[in-house]
Amino acid sequence: MSLNSHQIEPLLPDLKRYARSLARSEDDSNDLVQDCVERALVKGDLYREGTNLRSWMFTLMRNVFISQKRRDAVSMRYLQHAMHQGASIAHPSQMHRVFLNETMKAIAALSDQERSAVTMLGLEERSHQEAAEETSLPVGTMKSRLSRGRANLRNTLRLERDSAA
Repeated sequence: MSLNSHQIEPLLPDLKRYARSLARSEDDSNDLVQDCVERALVKGDLYREGTNLRSWMFTLMRNVFISQKRRDAVSMRYLQHAMHQGASIAHPSQMHRVFLNETMKAIAALSDQERSAVTMLGLEERSHQEAAEETSLPVGTMKSRLSRGRANLRNTLRLERDSAA
């Protein structure tokens, strides 16, 4: 059976509450609901008619959340490895090291989804299309997450620089 948005729509308030319990922020929970609904519509043929749709959606959301966490952890390990490799090749000045440490802290402070987008699109230099395909998200969602992530990085780094001055 293929699902449609009319079947999922009554579950949205419950899905939003569950997403807020999983995610750290309102933006992350909204993205999680969007990802879950999109996945349900794409994979709706896996839903068995006669079973509890609410439970199926909650399980799907939990799986999407766990997949995102795993993907983000891999991205962070890759970033840390790349930073370590870069540090062993060249001997940056003290100011560069301080800036690098501040940048790493700012990236780690981003939401999981923003960090994933910044890592894949900014550091790994993947195209929007490649990142979208790997995460099973629309290109527009990846662009928005990258934009929000970059804005948060700029704000965080600007605040740290202003407080140090």
